[in-house]
Amino acid sequence: MVSYIRNSKTISGRLGDEMVMMDIDRGEYFSLNPVATRIWDLLVQPFTLDDLCKILSSEYDVEPGQCRSEVEQHLMEMMNFGLIVQYN
Repeated sequence: MVSYIRNSKTISGRLGDEMVMMDIDRGEYFSLNPVATRIWDLLVQPFTLDDLCKILSSEYDVEPGQCRSEVEQHLMEMMNFGLIVQYN
């Protein structure tokens, strides 16, 4: 099963309850909302989509199907921006 982890080339820092990050190679800045910031915090180590959803479903009031759909979409966006990578 595929796991995801942060891209080590991404610089990040907190600004209140949000995360601000920069991709040095692209010179682009990103800002994450609190739930996306929680995902980023978790991805300091490899996690599968299923494991992320188990954790987030226990921490937030969200249905498992909705959680999976939204987390999967967020992971794909983060991968497209080069913020995270697959970890095999």
